[in-house]
This record gives sequence, structure tokens and C-alpha cells, in this order.
Amino acid sequence: MNVVQEFLQGNPELLQRLSPSSQAAYLEICASMRHLRSRKAREFFIQTFQQIEALEKAPDKENMLDSAVRLSRFNWALVPPCFAAVKALPDPSARASWTQMALDIAAEDIDAALVFIAQTPKAINVLGLAEVWVWGRQALKALNSENHVWKAVRAYLEAAVVGNCAVSLARWRFFLDQADRIAAVSPNAAQVFMQHGNRACLLLSDEETALWVTEGLTDCRTEDELASFFSGMSQKAITKRDGLVSGVVLKDRSNTLSLICEALLGRRVRIRSNATLMGLREFSGGAATDGHTIFLPDLAPSFDLLKLMTLHQAMLLGQCGYLETSGRILFDPIPIHQEADARLLTILPSVRKTMEQVAGWLPESYPARLDHRLGGPLPWWGDILLDLMTETAAIIKRVKDQAAEYADVPPELVESLMGAMMAEGERDGDALWRMFREILDNMEFISPDAEELHENVKTFFYKEWDQNLSDYKMDWCLVRQRMGKDDPNVFAEDVRTRLHGIINLIRRQFTRLKPQRFRKYRAQPVGDALDIDALVRSLVDKRSGSLLSENIYIRRDKRVRDVAVLFLVDLSASTEEKVNGRRVLDIQKEAMVLMAEALDSLGDPYSIFGFSSDGRFRVDLFNIKDFNEAYGDRVRSRIGNLEPLGLTRMGAVVRHAVYRLEGIGAAIKLMVILTDGRPYDLEYGNLEYAVADTRKAIQEARLKRIHPFIITSDKKSSEYLKRIAPQTMSIILPKVEM
Repeated sequence: MNVVQEFLQGNPELLQRLSPSSQAAYLEICASMRHLRSRKAREFFIQTFQQIEALEKAPDKENMLDSAVRLSRFNWALVPPCFAAVKALPDPSARASWTQMALDIAAEDIDAALVFIAQTPKAINVLGLAEVWVWGRQALKALNSENHVWKAVRAYLEAAVVGNCAVSLARWRFFLDQADRIAAVSPNAAQVFMQHGNRACLLLSDEETALWVTEGLTDCRTEDELASFFSGMSQKAITKRDGLVSGVVLKDRSNTLSLICEALLGRRVRIRSNATLMGLREFSGGAATDGHTIFLPDLAPSFDLLKLMTLHQAMLLGQCGYLETSGRILFDPIPIHQEADARLLTILPSVRKTMEQVAGWLPESYPARLDHRLGGPLPWWGDILLDLMTETAAIIKRVKDQAAEYADVPPELVESLMGAMMAEGERDGDALWRMFREILDNMEFISPDAEELHENVKTFFYKEWDQNLSDYKMDWCLVRQRMGKDDPNVFAEDVRTRLHGIINLIRRQFTRLKPQRFRKYRAQPVGDALDIDALVRSLVDKRSGSLLSENIYIRRDKRVRDVAVLFLVDLSASTEEKVNGRRVLDIQKEAMVLMAEALDSLGDPYSIFGFSSDGRFRVDLFNIKDFNEAYGDRVRSRIGNLEPLGLTRMGAVVRHAVYRLEGIGAAIKLMVILTDGRPYDLEYGNLEYAVADTRKAIQEARLKRIHPFIITSDKKSSEYLKRIAPQTMSIILPKVEM
């Protein structure tokens, strides 16, 4: 007895509920699994029965059952998703053609056929029936390649039917051709290219995209490098793309666009790179909004297009009628985009001329009516990410409800802060709530509004070097710059009293070692070097009969001190360890007091930051003294209040210090890092990974003419410290008291 007979004997009433034709179809479909004896077979029999029973009253039941039977003859796995597909197809002839296409795809790759069948209802809804055949034929043609392109085809079948997708099927055909080239080297890289990487090419022409693919295949060696590059998210991929496209860079125009939006809406609007949205299913790589922030491409062909994208998304921000308060979605993207453009043209009629230039042509009836000759979404429309909007609204509401315990914090502050955090890529509700609580628990505000909060707690995303990929992970670490606690603390005052003599000695030494800028004067009567040009002129004058000039020297005068120093103090938990009865951190704090007292006498700009980390989204830098802040009791208290905290994600810390030093106008920029051990953090990889990232960050600093110097008390550090920085840029103290 086979598994089908066994099942029917245990459930004799099932066949009686079906018509004779349905019984015949059911038995033939079930026979495709008679070789299996498992729970899966039983589940398949029950599910198939339910699907066939639901078709009993359909007028063209026989035709739909015929499709299911034909597919079952090839493989039983094709049957479960086919019932929804055949219901979506409008007539018997269409079903017959569709079934044959599914079988042809299955003959090349069964998994691709499963995706094709499952995505058919969505394809009909998004593309229309006529384009479904193009969609399927392109997949079948790609599968006929000799390269291992099946993974890329599966990704294409899903990505091409995502709602709001602004990529035409003709463009998808070109992307499939590029995926075929990539698959010859790495099928996995071809897959991620079709899933995500093609979005990085939306601003490139076909020729530029082909060249970008060629450069990726040439420069990447390992499987990981290829996958990272063709995901379109690595710095190497973005740099290559930026070198191929000519256009406008968002970071150069974001402030201008933000001001335009503020003038239009009467409130400030955050504008961010859409790189943080990469990976969302419905995101096609263009402009978008989550209801609070406008996301734009890093590059655009022209400022006019970038401006139109911004204005259009600003109108969508002010619209939002397509999201009901209950969260249930009433959604048709085209009328929403038309309405947004209509509102924009009512406020700024002159923008129509820009629209016509960007689109190439607009009918006089637009935006009241959309002419089919436009050929698809307009370039400035972008995506309406309803899931993202709903998620953002839900998270903000949840945090606002949780924040009710903070009676003094207004809801608008919570919403503004959450919007800022989510704009930087953090979208986990629990993580946002923890960050929010930590901010409020550790910060005191005289007037708790959004602007003041933004000035006290700032977040920054930084890349991180992955030596396994030989590339950067973009926007990988979140650095939170916070103010140190300035509660009254006598630590620094005790050091000043106890070590008064040493402080005076250091000040005298520093006075003799002032870094100074020299001004060079040529053709002087006295000096410390010969001016060769002046000497030659003088000899020529003498030969011609004139008097020999005495102005043949170069004099260098010291005019201006021009040095800036940033100190980074390790606050990792290991600084709790004691040396001769004193904590390592207390010795570091004492050194900072001595250094601050000495530097303050020179008048040179300097800054002090403490640092700690707890994972890549919690890299904290505590501002003890800023460059433009006077050294006084508040700074001394902050030094005294420093306490051991977490771990040491050194690369992100160094990159933020570089960012701070870049904003200082000084000829000599020094970064002094006081640490007691090796770089280490949660998910920071092994020692090799951490050392490689820190070394890369140090190299980045040197390329920007910033001079890092590492001081450590860890005697075991000599081996990895040599790999992080040259010997001339680091020192290991045999005694931490030094």
C-alpha cells in the first residue's frame, strides 16, 4: 500500500466531498508524492485537498486543475504555489501559456520555477499581464546561459515585481546580462548584485554599469570581496561608481536642500543618504521618506533632479493621508505622486519648467492626468515605503508611550530624537529605547527641547575596515559624542596641590618646546642660511660693475604658535586594575591634569575625550574639554568624574578624533591616545581583525596630516602595537606611573 492509499483509507470522507473531475485531478496530483512516506506528504495531501475544494464552484475549474496536474507531473513542489497563480490569471489561454512557461523554467532550475510561480500574482498586479510574459521570458533566457546564473535569476524574479520598483524590465534584462558575467566568477556575487547591487548603478548608463562590473571583477579576488563589491554597499564599490558617473554629490548640497525644505514646510527637515535603506525589499535606490526624514541618493545627474526629488518628498511628508491612523494601508502610488506634484506646483508654479526639463516632456494635463507616453514613474518620484513608514510611526509611538515616565520631557522632543536616531540607521525599538533612556538618565538640560538635546548628544556613523573583504563596511559603527559629567569633584584640585612643583616644571619645559610656525624672509642682510637666488643676482650685479649687495641671506622668524592636540583616554573596564594600590585610570587622569595645566599656559588649542564601547552601535566618546572651551573647574570636575566603563573599539574612536581635528585650523595636529591594552569589543572580530581596523584608522589619520601617538602600559602589547603604528608613533611604558 502506498502513502496515498494509506492516507485516503484514514480519511475516506475527503474524496466524497469532491466532484468526479476534481477527484481525478486530486488523485493524480497526490500520486506525484507516492514515493514519500513522511509528515510532509500528509501535509501536502491536506493542503492540496483544501485548494481543490475551494475551486469547486469556479466556472473554469477544469482549466485551473489542468495547470496543477501538468505541474505535478514535473514535480510535486510546483503544486502548492500554483493555485494562487492560476486564480490570478484571467483566462484559460493565458493559464496554458503560463503553465508551459513555468515548466520550461523548471526544466532549467526547479527553484527558479518555484519563485516564478509564487511571484506571478504580484507580477500581474505590479507589471500587468502583458509584461508578465516579458518578465518570465527574460528569466528563461538567462537560465539558458552556460554560467551558473540560477541564483541571480531567482533574485531577479523577486526584485523585478517589488511594488514601487522604478526599474524597467528592459533595464532588468541588462542587469541579467551583467549578472551572467559575474556568475561566471561567483554565483553568490551575481545573486547579491540582482538583490541589492544593481541599485548602486541606477545613476549609471549601461556602458558605465558594464565598466563598473568589469572593474569589480578585475579588482576583487576572493569570494567575500566579490560579494561585498557587488552588493553595492562597500566603499570600494561606491568609489568606483562615483568615479564613473558625472553628477551632483548629495553631501555637497544637503544643507541647501534642507533650507529649501524648511522654507517650503515651515519646519526643519532632515536629509540623509539613502544608503541606510539598502536592503529594504521595496526600496529601488532613489528618493524615499519614512515620514520623518527625506532620504536621497548620494549622487544625482543634476542638481535640478536632486532638488525635484527633495521637493516631491517634502510634499509626501506633508501629505501622509495614505496611512490611516489605525495603520491599515490604503495605497495606490501613482495618484499619491500626482497629488504631491499638484500641491508642489500650487505653491511653486515655476517648478513646472524644471520638471519638463528633467522629464524631457510633460503633457499640459499633468499632474491632473498621467499620460501613458511618459513610460513609467517620473525621475523625481522615488519610493513610497509604506512598511518603513508604518514601522517608524509604530516605533515612535511605542517609545513615546514608554517615555511617559519622564514627565518633564515633551512628546515632540521624543519624536524628534527618535527621528534623528532612526535617520542614522538604528531601527530596533528596544535599542532605541535603551539609548533614549541612557541619554535622559545621564544628561541634564536647562530647557529640554530638540535643538539643545542635539547639541549635547550627537551621533555619527563611521566605516570600519574588514581585512577579510579587503574593503570597508560602510556606516558600520555608531559613535555617540556626549558631554562628560561635570558634578563637583576634587580629584583634579588634589593633583594640582600635591604636584604643584611638577606642574611648574612641565610648564617651563613646554615653554622651551613650543611648536612654532616660521616665516621666511629672503634677500636679508643677516640670516641663518644663504639665499641662492639673491646671491646669484648679487654676483651678476658685481660682474656688470655694480656694488655687491649684502642682502644674500634667508632669515626665519618665529611668529605664530600653530599646534592643536586631541587626547583620547581609554575608559575600558580594564583600567579598574590597580598598580601599586592605584587604579590605572586614576594614573591616566592624573596625567591628564598635569598635561592640561601645562598646555593651558601655552594657549594652544587642545581637547580631551574619554572613550569606551559596547558593540558597534554604542561607541561612546565623552567630551571632557573641547578645543574652544576654557580650562576651568568644570573641565577639572569632568576629569575627576571619569570611571571605567566598557570595551575598546579603537578604529571608530580614531576616525571620530580625525573628524574633530579636521575642523581645527592648525598646521600641526597631534592625536595622543592613552590606553592600557589592545583594541577589543563585542563582535569586533578576532585580534587580527581589530588590529587591522585600528591600523587602517591610524593610516587614514596620517594621510590627513594628523600625527597619532599611542601610549600604552600593556607590556604584552609590543607585538600588535608594532602592527598598528610605527615605532616612532607609539611607546610602551615599563611602569604605568610614568
